[in-house]
Amino acid sequence: MFKRMLATVAVATSIMAPAAQAQDVKFVLDFISLGRHAPWYVALGKGYFKEEGLNVTILPSKGTADAIRSVATGTTEFGFIDIPSLVAAGSAGSVVKIVAANYQKPPYCIFSLNPGANIDSAKKLANIELGSSSASFVPKIWAAVMEMNGVDSKTMKIVNIDGSARVPMLASRKVASIDLFIMSEPAIRRAVPDAKPVCLFAGDLGLEIYANSIGVHEDYLKKNPEVVKKFVRAALRGWKDTFANPKEAAEIQLKYVKALNPEIIVEEIEILRRVAITPEVQKNGLGYVTMTRMKNTVDFINKNIEVAGDKLTAEQIYVPGFLPEKPILP
Repeated sequence: MFKRMLATVAVATSIMAPAAQAQDVKFVLDFISLGRHAPWYVALGKGYFKEEGLNVTILPSKGTADAIRSVATGTTEFGFIDIPSLVAAGSAGSVVKIVAANYQKPPYCIFSLNPGANIDSAKKLANIELGSSSASFVPKIWAAVMEMNGVDSKTMKIVNIDGSARVPMLASRKVASIDLFIMSEPAIRRAVPDAKPVCLFAGDLGLEIYANSIGVHEDYLKKNPEVVKKFVRAALRGWKDTFANPKEAAEIQLKYVKALNPEIIVEEIEILRRVAITPEVQKNGLGYVTMTRMKNTVDFINKNIEVAGDKLTAEQIYVPGFLPEKPILP
């Protein structure tokens, strides 16, 4: 009788016990929410973060520097961190660690128009007039790409144009070409109905470097390694599903970011494939990182960009061991 009473109490206690509380974490994007960010919202909307016991809040930022600062100061636990920008930040970004690489190729693109400058090959970069910013390091990357392809980078002329004004300046033919991410093509195409946008993609010109990736503060990483693994696993499931069904991904993202155009979201996702899916990723899974390519990335930036403070190494930036044991294939 006494044993039955104990068993009854145990069962009642287990029924009344509250479920484990989800852990709150914040994830900051590299910019305002755009179609290229759909994978994160898919992971959120389909409950993948929740399945891992995580309550994730996705936050916009003012740009890559803002995202790095957010993680470095502990304002957010995770961030969509551009590795070239992180390397360029030098010692200021030393506490941010990369655990998975989403952009296997750099998204840098020089857009021109056809008819127009029609810059569709490296040799056409000679004497280029590029709408960009002399304060940005991206023109310096393009200068290095020019030299890699046997083109004199000293012939490049930079026209300082604010980011928001670049597409209008190109559309009005006030500048021959502009520097933007490859995912900007759908917006440019709609802004220039009388010509075809032409993208010269740095990823096709021998620039073998990583770009946007999952970053986390080193202290949080040390204290919460299992949480980091759970976040990465859930996020990469979102990336997989986004590529498998772009229209569904657009519908999910629109629930969180209502101002976006669903057609542009789908088009940006299709372009995102060129940046995120490589033969290595198809074989080894989304987020795949090799130390060789990471070293190439860090060495390239350290060589071609003026770094603030002490230069970082690949070993300081990348922490292996946080990708899913069973790779998530695209």
